[in-house]
Amino acid sequence: MPVLRQITTCTTPSTVVVERRTRARDRPVDYRLEVCRRHRWLADRWTGRRGPEGAGGRCGTVTDYRPFAAIMQSHADLWLRALTTNAPEDHGGDLAAALRAGFEWLTTYREPTGVATALEHAARIAEATAAGTLQPAEGQAQVLAALSLAETLDAGARGA
Repeated sequence: MPVLRQITTCTTPSTVVVERRTRARDRPVDYRLEVCRRHRWLADRWTGRRGPEGAGGRCGTVTDYRPFAAIMQSHADLWLRALTTNAPEDHGGDLAAALRAGFEWLTTYREPTGVATALEHAARIAEATAAGTLQPAEGQAQVLAALSLAETLDAGARGA
């Protein structure tokens, strides 16, 4: 199931597409990132085939087809650590603990925002999944949805 992420609030049509292909039978593409000319610097952080083919979608749209763990690693590497100084590897691989610590960091050092609320919600979902209250696939999908919202709200707050 692909996950839609929005890493900018820019509504300009994309001019550059970064697409990473894979040889996996179940998914020919890992992800597809679209950015406009002004935000093309964001594409430098994503590896893959780069070009204008298929451009014209909304700037900042990422369609992510990777497995849950790979998407989470991407969130941690490209966004969560920079925002909150926390990632799962800082908490023994415990996703819920990393998200909870990120929420606490944001609410301690910044004014509480929708980003912090979405992170706290993602932490609660991860905790419920770890406790067996939610089935793993359902919990993972909900965590990714909450993080996608948090990332989109953060992009808006930064004016990206």
